[in-house]
Amino acid sequence: MNALVKLPDHAWSGWRRRLYWCLHAAEEAEEIVSIDLETTSLDPRTADILSIGAVLIRGGKLVLGERLDLLVEPPASLTGDSIRIHKLRRADLEGQLPLAEALRRLLAFIGERPLLGYYLSFDAAVLSRHLRLLLGERLDNPRIEVSALYQRKMARRYPDLHLDLRFDTLARTLDIPVEGRHTALGDARSVALMFLRLRKGSLPTELR
Repeated sequence: MNALVKLPDHAWSGWRRRLYWCLHAAEEAEEIVSIDLETTSLDPRTADILSIGAVLIRGGKLVLGERLDLLVEPPASLTGDSIRIHKLRRADLEGQLPLAEALRRLLAFIGERPLLGYYLSFDAAVLSRHLRLLLGERLDNPRIEVSALYQRKMARRYPDLHLDLRFDTLARTLDIPVEGRHTALGDARSVALMFLRLRKGSLPTELR
């Protein structure tokens, strides 16, 4: 008879977590973390992180008292092209957190909660690369893409319409105030409000 292999506790924990999210929709979680990054480029293979923003959704409400707003030491790749978008200059980032410490704080904040974002695949790819290189960690949290949720919900009402999935269009159509656009915390907060409108609020009767 073959002996049963005893898995380490952390392996069982990961297995149970994956099984749970196979059986439950991440959108239904009691707590969800909306995240956003400001980076030096839009290439996930080379982009460096400049700032990290995260806000907590609990019980269908945005909890602004529990948020993360971190600036990171300026990387060598910071150039004028990225500065024009996010307005973060080298002088603004001097003396801020080392990236490894910022990542540790992010992991502690998000725990095992599902992650919410806009273009979340990009942020997750950038985070995963840096987590692996600096901390030897993985980012296995379930993910919710707000633009996919918007497309799914709106397509039921407008099945023949080509939907504009740009960030500002989603915010305008869902009547979400955009504050601090192209800041990590501001965009994370706007995405959280989009999600709550799609999950709990009334959808627009016409597109704008």
